[in-house]
Amino acid sequence: MFRGRFSSSYGALGIDIGSRVVKMLQLRERSGELAVVGAASEPIPLDAEGKPDGEALSQRLRRTFVSGGFFGRRCVVSLPRSEVCLQSIRLPSMPDGELLDAAKWEAAQRFEFDREAMEVSVLRTGATTRSGELREEVLLIAASHAVIYRYLRPVVDAGLRPMAVDVDFCAAARIFSRQFRRESDRDQVRVVLEIGESGATVIILRGDQIAFCKSVGGGGRELNQAVAEHLQIATKASEELRASRLIAARQGRSAGGAHHDDKTDRAVFEAVRPILGDLVKEVTLCLRYYGVTFRGHPPFQLILAGGDGQEPNLDQMLHEGCKLPVVHDDQLTTLQSLTGQIGEIFGRDPGPPGCWAVAAGLSLRGLSDARQSLTIHQEPAARRGAA
Repeated sequence: MFRGRFSSSYGALGIDIGSRVVKMLQLRERSGELAVVGAASEPIPLDAEGKPDGEALSQRLRRTFVSGGFFGRRCVVSLPRSEVCLQSIRLPSMPDGELLDAAKWEAAQRFEFDREAMEVSVLRTGATTRSGELREEVLLIAASHAVIYRYLRPVVDAGLRPMAVDVDFCAAARIFSRQFRRESDRDQVRVVLEIGESGATVIILRGDQIAFCKSVGGGGRELNQAVAEHLQIATKASEELRASRLIAARQGRSAGGAHHDDKTDRAVFEAVRPILGDLVKEVTLCLRYYGVTFRGHPPFQLILAGGDGQEPNLDQMLHEGCKLPVVHDDQLTTLQSLTGQIGEIFGRDPGPPGCWAVAAGLSLRGLSDARQSLTIHQEPAARRGAA
């Protein structure tokens, strides 16, 4: 009622669980501007079988929460992208309740899940068939109860209160859509290529609505392996080599250049070029599909995001292949400002701004009125599963 230009609100604690690292970030909104309340990044402890150690993760989350400067215990959690099933399908036009029931049947058949042991969400994309059929294209998202509880239980055992389990691409879309939430912004179409360790995701946004989403290969793990094989070095050494190149590339854009070894640069690029080429082809195919499926304006911009989205030469390859201006996440003032604040908390470089996009979008849950407030799992069910 009294929310106005001088109001201040706290977002939820966003917990972005990746394949190897968990990021925790909480944002605060004051007079329309975002600020960091608390931030943390911790490696995920593994058991003897190489799987996440729930008890050790719970202890780490509890310790980090106490020392991280966070406000309140309500949180929103995202699962590793490899644990969430995503597919674009076409279904007859129907009301929301009937659409969700139909989506559950589709998920059980396509993903081979037990209907009673999974959570399903469906996201309308706004695309309809041009043939006159009363069918529409939707995004089908599903995760098994076993996976959800595997990652949710350590969060609850750490004393936190999950509001929802969200999906990474919806969280990323939320942060990249903050300036495009009006109905008149629906013609502002952008492509987001988010590249993380385990893979990449192509997202096409119309205003603040997700119109298209597809998971593709070409993540950091695949790039590291290609460098290790090409240069005949250990995987750990290839990870460190690529990490130093990504830092140099980011510093080069912000400071007008950074020192690097040209010979090593060329060797690494030769190793990863086939993978980058495949990524460009995937994005091109997604754009072509979008062009024949959706009416209206074409994308005007491609945003490179994610911890591995800074790969040198990828922006130029995308620009030439997709014929779109390409910008990096650190050129977007929202994320650039937030990572500056995170760096002050850490006392070190927190990594590329885009690697915090998912955690930031999770924290915005409750602050944002974006249309794509998709939830796989709501709080009551989460509590029952953790009880």
